[in-house]
Amino acid sequence: VKWEEIMKERGLMKELLKYSQYSSNQLNTEDLINQKNLAYFGKIGVGTPPQYFYVHFDTGSSTLWVNSVYCKSSASQHPLFNPHKSHTYHTHNKPFSVHYGTGSVTRVYGYDTITVIKHQKIGLSKNEPGSHFAKPLHDGLMGLAFMPDDDTIVDTMIKEGLIEESVFAFYLSRDDQKGSEVVFGGTNPSHYQGQINWVPAQRNSHCKHVMGFNWCKSGCTAIVDTGTSMLECPPHYVASLHEITHFKKGLQVLSAVSVLPTLTFIMNGAHLHLPPSAYVLQVSGRKRLMMFTSFFTGFSQVNTFFHIDGHPYWILGDVFLRQFYSVFDQGRARVGFATLTTFSQR
Repeated sequence: VKWEEIMKERGLMKELLKYSQYSSNQLNTEDLINQKNLAYFGKIGVGTPPQYFYVHFDTGSSTLWVNSVYCKSSASQHPLFNPHKSHTYHTHNKPFSVHYGTGSVTRVYGYDTITVIKHQKIGLSKNEPGSHFAKPLHDGLMGLAFMPDDDTIVDTMIKEGLIEESVFAFYLSRDDQKGSEVVFGGTNPSHYQGQINWVPAQRNSHCKHVMGFNWCKSGCTAIVDTGTSMLECPPHYVASLHEITHFKKGLQVLSAVSVLPTLTFIMNGAHLHLPPSAYVLQVSGRKRLMMFTSFFTGFSQVNTFFHIDGHPYWILGDVFLRQFYSVFDQGRARVGFATLTTFSQR
């Protein structure tokens, strides 16, 4: 990826961040940028004076880290945090590494200010094998999973009195729409209507809970993960999903999408419906002198553990989460889903 292309995308992000957002004295709202329905990034300032980075907000992991001057991999083409230029940074030089489904990162822990937060644990990258974290707009990762012992940013915001409730909520826009956001300390009622359907989540984990439908009569474990683009399921369900949706790769007729079935996920008694407009993804492009549009499903198979606590293991990624307003109540160990308002569904 050329540096000029990265700068071009950053210029676009700067314009999108001007979009007006809902705010309240009791809430901390972070605008997010939708990068082609694949990831959602927010801008944070690290250190004093602040050095700015666009990080991926991820409920599937718990560590906050940014690219740093210590990094020797291809990610060094990104902005790099220099701790020597921050007079509030301090560290015990404790190394650590984290493995993700798309790559791994080696870092050193430190503490510094993060935007309005005075003392936040943060990782500085030293090595990022592979190419995933070297992609444009990926300056780091904001881990938000339910891991209290990891000093997540939600824990710190509570300790410093920045929010009263350890609750945060996501609205993820579709395609090139503006308005994606994460709210810390509560919810944004302008994005959802009706009640929030709550599902218990296991403490000290990545938002585990049990759901059921025809394939999961004995229950399935699911992780609600804003850091995963697709809806991932156990390998033995992928072929069946494509079969029941009667989906053919390269489907060219947009009107045919509407006749595909709606998938229903039952969680704690609530029926959450995923229509074909949510799980069928559209890609447009040009081949030679002709424009083309093709479609594919947002389903893929889980690449790691197939069972957790004896249950088949699913990842409810952005394909699923764009259909709902999702609320993470860390204090009560639960995750909630609500119907989007008509405005938010556009």
